[in-house]
Amino acid sequence: MNTVELRHLLPGLVLIGLMFAPFAEARVYCCKDARGHQVCGDVLPESCADRSYRELNKQGATVKHVDAPISAEQRAKRDADAQKASEEDRARQEQRRRDATLLNTYSSERDIDMARKRRVADIEELLTQLRDQQQTLKQRHVNLEADAARFAGKPVPQGIKDRLDTNAQDMRLLADNIASKERDLIETQQRFQEDLVRFRQLAGQN
Repeated sequence: MNTVELRHLLPGLVLIGLMFAPFAEARVYCCKDARGHQVCGDVLPESCADRSYRELNKQGATVKHVDAPISAEQRAKRDADAQKASEEDRARQEQRRRDATLLNTYSSERDIDMARKRRVADIEELLTQLRDQQQTLKQRHVNLEADAARFAGKPVPQGIKDRLDTNAQDMRLLADNIASKERDLIETQQRFQEDLVRFRQLAGQN
């Protein structure tokens, strides 16, 4: 066959190749239906739409396995499990960070105890000052009430009323501050106790 004849035949050969190409790539899709029977087709059978299925080549060998689509409940559980795993991973990372800080800050149990005593002493000293201020405000309230009582049966001067209101507001704010520092004292003692327990655990691992 000469070159001219081959050139004329080439387009036809290409066309034939394109016609048979889909058959060379043919696939069969198989799954088990609701009754457990295997169902197959050259397109995905309708009964396989919500099930896992296999994709087979023309030799009957499985070339791909597709999982069944998950339900809304399964998707929600998957997302919840993933979120839980992520939170647990963050918690482990945070614990490692806190452990490193603890070991870098203290070299012994005695260091922790001394730091606790210093911090507790600072808070207790501040509480003493705040309680002294509270007693001063209470005495001021008694004095202002006595001043107001002198006007029995008469209008109490606005200046005394204003001072009573201001003193009452100061007492409320101071009481809130004292309560906050008392909580801080309890939390500080708990935090140092937790640090001491964790330090002992880490020291025992080394």
